[in-house]
Amino acid sequence: MGAFFRGRTPPAAALAALTAAVFLLAGKTAPAGLPGPEELPIMGREAAEAALLGLPRQEILNAWGEPDGSLSGFFGDIYQLESGKCITVYYDPEPMNRGAADSCTIPVQYISCPVIPPLEEAGLSPFPCSGGSYP
Repeated sequence: MGAFFRGRTPPAAALAALTAAVFLLAGKTAPAGLPGPEELPIMGREAAEAALLGLPRQEILNAWGEPDGSLSGFFGDIYQLESGKCITVYYDPEPMNRGAADSCTIPVQYISCPVIPPLEEAGLSPFPCSGGSYP
């Protein structure tokens, strides 16, 4: 049996390592055109919204990694920038409430970053019971 495996173990190990690397990289692949969190403030409002609105949460997590924080009133993730400013990605919970989505497939509804006005200026309330509406 030892003669059978002799000479085959290194290629099999190399193939296993290559396969593992492909799976790891596949999980971090961003969709074409998806900017990183550091790029959003320099893109401008329209370009940032066009790039992210409607994307499922899992695509953001795959591209940007785990968030630095989360929200307690809305469903959203907070990413800290090197400049000390934050980007908050808000997700639309309605598909999840209807059972049509889960926490990974809910779409991006709004982005708050240094070039995009605060949530209140977009007609959204930070507290769902205070009369704000969804766009």
